[in-house]
Amino acid sequence: MKLSKKIAAGVLAGLMAATLLTGCGNKNNTVDTKNNTATQAPETTGNASGGNDSTATGDITKPESIDWMVHSGMNAENGVDQWADEYTRLTGIDMNIEVVSNNEYAQILELAFASGDVPDVFDLNGSNLAIYAKQSAVADLTDLIKNSEFYDRVDPAIWESITVDGKIYGVPFEIPSGAVSYVRKDWLDRLGMEIPKTYEEFTTMLTRFKNEIPECKVPLTAPGLKASMNLPEFFQGANPNFSKVDGKWVDGMSQDNMISALQRLQDSYKAGLIDLEVVTNTTSSCRDQWYSGSVGVFNYWGGIWGQTLTERLKVNVPDAEVVAIPPIEGAVYEFALPSVICINGNLSAEKVAQLFKYFVEYSHDGGEGQVLFQSGVEGLHWEQDGNNIKALPTLSNPDEVFQKAWITPWLPITPLLITDKNSVLDQTVIDSLEVINTYGKQTPVYPVSATLTKIQSDLTLIKEEVIAKVVMGDMTVEDGIAKYKEEADMLGVSKVIEEMNQ
Repeated sequence: MKLSKKIAAGVLAGLMAATLLTGCGNKNNTVDTKNNTATQAPETTGNASGGNDSTATGDITKPESIDWMVHSGMNAENGVDQWADEYTRLTGIDMNIEVVSNNEYAQILELAFASGDVPDVFDLNGSNLAIYAKQSAVADLTDLIKNSEFYDRVDPAIWESITVDGKIYGVPFEIPSGAVSYVRKDWLDRLGMEIPKTYEEFTTMLTRFKNEIPECKVPLTAPGLKASMNLPEFFQGANPNFSKVDGKWVDGMSQDNMISALQRLQDSYKAGLIDLEVVTNTTSSCRDQWYSGSVGVFNYWGGIWGQTLTERLKVNVPDAEVVAIPPIEGAVYEFALPSVICINGNLSAEKVAQLFKYFVEYSHDGGEGQVLFQSGVEGLHWEQDGNNIKALPTLSNPDEVFQKAWITPWLPITPLLITDKNSVLDQTVIDSLEVINTYGKQTPVYPVSATLTKIQSDLTLIKEEVIAKVVMGDMTVEDGIAKYKEEADMLGVSKVIEEMNQ
């Protein structure tokens, strides 16, 4: 399964022409850490999912090996080979892991299909899952999933969000990340203000931050304007992307609620309530602003980032306090598009069933397998501390604590069934997770649209240009919407909607 580290331009072009699958990425090197030295361990018994006989496994026998291409999770230098060895020890199955760069993953996967050298297991995100499914490049797992032991332990909204034309082609490793708005609570306290509940209260808060807090240079920052997720208080449920309304896919930019959303953004930008550099901001520049203590509101991921944003801020402002606030009236907190683990659609039904049982189901078994996929190897990545798991320093940096192997321990789609492997979380993590889990809205995967595949990049550029010009005051809201509709119609957006609703 190993991919060549350097591919000549001519060969690359030929491979790209040979595949119908589309995606994005750069033509650079892979980082191959596939474990080729794992040895078969003696069979083990009593595992949560991986017993060694027909009674434990039913009619599904073990595969001899599993080839897995991965681009997220633990870094190679933090023990991928040791993790693969531990998987082999526990299951008796050789685990071959190929770690590739996140930025290059989509294109490397395309090349794997073009060359016929496809991994057994890999992941796809919501933007391209339907494309692979339409071409039978990924196995239909619907029956295996619905008959699995973990199906009923997963939030039905998650299954709904990844269903394509009534079928399920993959299983999320974890609950998708969701974003919440973090506010400087110490600034609220200084001004004698409560957490805002309405848009008027929210903009009043930003205005007072700007005018009455001397160290406030940016009342609210965001990494760009194109994502409703990052500016929920202003979009108020509007979404510039394609979205589902009353069971039908629509072009969000053409909906009536986008007019009022753009007007709110334009007014607030003009009033200096939104970072004047918002158009060119990156997530890293926004984080740096926040850490410096000059920002009042920043919408970012819930979970561990609640702790990180607080701790890094306190380095510069020891008395700072941060609160993850519930969404104001009308605002919608969103989960990111889910990423799902898929199985090669070219494999036999028998092999698909084997991979599902000993990889997918094992990783969500609520016990031994799930602990391995979440927390890694005992003694290397974690140690037992009473009824809790205590994370150990990473192999690559003793000053950092190991967070996860492949599944974030506080974001599993299935809860652990064992009671002595708990993760101890900081209160800031708990608070932000509670907010997003209470109010977050799942984002469904796109159905396949050949037209959207062709025009996606051009359509995105049009949206970004129009939104930026409107917000910065270079164009009225009405003129901006009219410009978008005209250019989107020329590209064929109506055809996209037709295809998505077939």
